[in-house]
Amino acid sequence: MAELKVYLPEELDRRFRMLAMSVYGYRRGSLSQASVQAFTKWCEEHEARKTDQQPKVEPSRSDSDPATRAEERPGIVSSAEGEQSGSANPVS
Repeated sequence: MAELKVYLPEELDRRFRMLAMSVYGYRRGSLSQASVQAFTKWCEEHEARKTDQQPKVEPSRSDSDPATRAEERPGIVSSAEGEQSGSANPVS
């Protein structure tokens, strides 16, 4: 098992300890049991939110044709206007 050190406001620490011990008993491990339950619930809630917020990506209809893929993404391909023909590096 891993060990995790956290800093809590005093009031939250007091509330958590009292509730954990009243639920799991006044014995060794009651704080750990309550912490595992709390962390598990927190992770599940945030993982569910994360999957709900991810944008749905539509599959490409073009398979592997580069010209069709370029047509699906207008504005990505630069136009030929304003481009110089030949090498980009001048020859001296």
